[in-house]
Amino acid sequence: MAVTHRSLSVAVESSFGSLSSSTGAPSATGLTFISIPCERDPIVVPGEPPVSERTEARDGPHGLPPELDTSYIGGTKQQRRTGTVTVRCDFTTLGTGSNYAGTALGRLLSAGFSTTIPGAESDAVSAAVGTNEYTPTTLANYKLGGLFGIEINGRAEYAHVTSKNGSGAGNIGYSPALSRDLTTSDTVRLLQTWYTAKGDNSGSVANSLAFRVDGVGVLSYAFGCKLESLSISIDGGRLMGDFVFQAAHIEDDHGNATGPVEPQTTDGATPHFRSCYVLLSDAASTSRTDIGTDNGDEHGRIALSVSEFSATITNTLTPIGQSSSLIGMSDMEVSDQTVEVSLTVDSPNTAINDDFINGVCRDLLVGTGPVGDGQGMALNVPGAYLTVDPQIRVIDGEIVQQNLNYAASRFGGDAGTGDAGGTPLRIGLGL
Repeated sequence: MAVTHRSLSVAVESSFGSLSSSTGAPSATGLTFISIPCERDPIVVPGEPPVSERTEARDGPHGLPPELDTSYIGGTKQQRRTGTVTVRCDFTTLGTGSNYAGTALGRLLSAGFSTTIPGAESDAVSAAVGTNEYTPTTLANYKLGGLFGIEINGRAEYAHVTSKNGSGAGNIGYSPALSRDLTTSDTVRLLQTWYTAKGDNSGSVANSLAFRVDGVGVLSYAFGCKLESLSISIDGGRLMGDFVFQAAHIEDDHGNATGPVEPQTTDGATPHFRSCYVLLSDAASTSRTDIGTDNGDEHGRIALSVSEFSATITNTLTPIGQSSSLIGMSDMEVSDQTVEVSLTVDSPNTAINDDFINGVCRDLLVGTGPVGDGQGMALNVPGAYLTVDPQIRVIDGEIVQQNLNYAASRFGGDAGTGDAGGTPLRIGLGL
């Protein structure tokens, strides 16, 4: 009898499926795995065999063994399963370090999104300009569409960069507005930002992943993994992520099992839905057109009184067929994406009463606390539109509430292109 202590590790693949050049089959050789600080219950040996059922004629009431979708290498029939790998973890931030490339969390996000890394962890405000604009010390460190954060009066606040040439003077333009204008005594924290690629880059993600399940007498691998869905929820104030990855190939190597691996943690702060804001812009986002001036969208803010928050991002993964390898595909493209952000508002907001009937898009930004050196997390849907009528009031509880569900539309309010500019969804983590 063996106990079920187990761990889940992740590696970045240099090419989809980690195919061996000599066999065309996935191989863990050369992969560097990091043990994920994730919850234990979802860690299982994943997958089901892909089979073709035999329905030949027979001489009696019996079945026939199914035919496994696999191939022979060196005369040996290869084991194969496909399926999903589920990971549940929080978003504990980097702390020390230059970016998230060497962290488990950064790797998980990289299989579902593209990413842009600012040139520095922070930047001091060189000159005050006014609401939604300031002069940076080092303009080159900023990324268009990237998120930044700052602590004001003990609360974490965030915005996204909509211009790197505000007023035609090399100023940073941002939206939505902070609770006050920035001054020369302020230093903003620049966040590494993951985003949904658009245009010619549609479907692009940073890389695919391989997973390894280690247990007592257990060793299993999943290769060619891309993010199928990410659900963000709150557990006692702590933000949790439920990641589901589609795997192109799963196999076991129990004979070489060495036991579970202690997770590799980061030393930042765990984001909580406390001492932070949920904001909408006070004006409609530029959506179906592209802004054509030096300044992007620079809107004021509507702060919502939110008690519950969740978000679900779902990627449609489409295999690119290929017969020259065991896994039968050369990649899985993100051919579509849906975003749903759900908010429970305890003090219903009337400024957005007509947004649904008028099809208004607003900048939605959900922050977390704390923000600081190696800390901070925010989610941004810059062209968010309602999928429910905000005039409906929830009256079957103890207080009157308002349920708001938002989806992601096109965003054209960034002045320029490149990096995360003009993208419909961004997730930022502190450096």
